[in-house]
Amino acid sequence: MAGGRRSILMDARVNGFPGAYGLARSVMKLAAHMGEPDGGLALRVLVNPREAQIFPLSELPEHVDVIGTDVTAFGLHRCWELARLIRAVDAAVLYVPYPTLTPPVRPCPFVVTLHDCTIEADVGFAGSRLRQAAMRTVTGMVLRRAVAMTAPSLASLTEIRRRYPAAPNPTLIPNGVDVSQFGQVTAEAVAAARDRYQLPGRFILSVGAHRPHKNHEVLVRALAAVPGDAGLVIVGCPDPYFADPLPGLIASLGLESRVTLVPEVAEEWLPAVYRAASVFAFPSLAEGYGIPVLEAMAAGVPVVMSDLRVLTEVSGSAALTVPPRDVAGWASALTAVLGDAVLRGRLTGAGHAVATASSWEHGASALGSLLCAVAAGRVTRSGMTAPAPAPAWRWPAAGYADESANAALELRQRVREQLCIHP
Repeated sequence: MAGGRRSILMDARVNGFPGAYGLARSVMKLAAHMGEPDGGLALRVLVNPREAQIFPLSELPEHVDVIGTDVTAFGLHRCWELARLIRAVDAAVLYVPYPTLTPPVRPCPFVVTLHDCTIEADVGFAGSRLRQAAMRTVTGMVLRRAVAMTAPSLASLTEIRRRYPAAPNPTLIPNGVDVSQFGQVTAEAVAAARDRYQLPGRFILSVGAHRPHKNHEVLVRALAAVPGDAGLVIVGCPDPYFADPLPGLIASLGLESRVTLVPEVAEEWLPAVYRAASVFAFPSLAEGYGIPVLEAMAAGVPVVMSDLRVLTEVSGSAALTVPPRDVAGWASALTAVLGDAVLRGRLTGAGHAVATASSWEHGASALGSLLCAVAAGRVTRSGMTAPAPAPAWRWPAAGYADESANAALELRQRVREQLCIHP
């Protein structure tokens, strides 16, 4: 067991959740790019080593201590065991990457990330009214106990503050992209990816789980109006909470020979799949950031995306934008990019510049500073930032959690199947 120094503890157990690529990518990349903390603090990352890891733990630098536990995020009957572990590693602050992953019992202050309000915004994006209500309830409870809340974009921060006015110390912690991972792809790797995933010669690529807000249907409908031999490849797995309309839609339009559904691409193959594409399309109806847009730009692929405020914030003018439900607009934009080498070159150059400026170091540095400030007591729930000694966060007496913990336990147990991870 690591010990001897007070620590920043980042909960990365989501890295062992099948399909939770977005959340796992964010927490693991932020941890991997975070420098050694100030004030003699150790940086520790909590994982479940019994589960297959989405991102290899070997990517973490030497100054990061890996703490293993088999207590899962929804192992509520073991919440006191997890709390004892948090205390044993002398955590001065806990970082939680998603509200429903917050431990019910915590012996230290915590900072939580809320990526977006997609589920809260539309019951169709939630899957059911029960799941939407459960998410609102648990998120509200968590935010009433957190010392600070972070979000990856200004657009998300604005929406979160509107829906949760009591969110404490809202802080921008942007996501990013590893340009070297996506930009240094060999022709041999691209050829191997084409063979492995049966990719067509020319194709439009989209990446995202089969959820209503990802809006893949608009691309299928637009493809019918895109001339030539270009195909459409959609990388992403179906979500059991939602009916998947794609297979039926593809068949009804007679596009079986032009659309390829790839449920999963291994992380090490993803850059080559991006690089093989002729154009990347991102038609989302709602997002908290839009990492796939940056990944495509880093891979040197021109991007067409929805004209959402958050996507414009992330990519500026380096992509063509289309209203997300405008089928004719998508067909026109994709046809233009596929047929115009000059336009492709302009978008590729602009996208590379955006990706290069969007490194994970920016968010990791900001998050590290926030966590150090919370650990030192310089940031408290009241927002006071004057230098102060660390607050007296005491281990609760036996049988006691904070006043919301018992309610949280009961609620989460009742709706645990409704609270699936939303990467």
